[in-house]
Amino acid sequence: MATYSWSIDKLHIKDVTAGGATYSDVILRVEATLTGTSETINSVTSEATFDLDMSVAGLADSFTAYSSVSEANTVSWVEGRVDSDILTNIKAEIVSSIEFLEKVNGAAEQVDSDGAATFPWS
Repeated sequence: MATYSWSIDKLHIKDVTAGGATYSDVILRVEATLTGTSETINSVTSEATFDLDMSVAGLADSFTAYSSVSEANTVSWVEGRVDSDILTNIKAEIVSSIEFLEKVNGAAEQVDSDGAATFPWS
């Protein structure tokens, strides 16, 4: 299993005119990362990145000024834009990757002093 955390990597903003009003610094695009962390080996993580266009429909009803946007707001908006079935599948892929990384954690590479791979047949 894994615990998950979001990070917001970039916000892309632009002034938008809608319904005769102009809104400054509307967030049109969010780049975010969902990181899964192993519950047994904290150093084992896997992540998925998202590049989402944010809906501006209903801007007049729900606009939040850029200076008032919090990370929690943005994470909520991102979670609302990602289809729940897709998010479930991505989390399953993250867990699968973490399980593999837990399995091989601590395995030693077989390399010579120059860092080249060595094999028992060479």
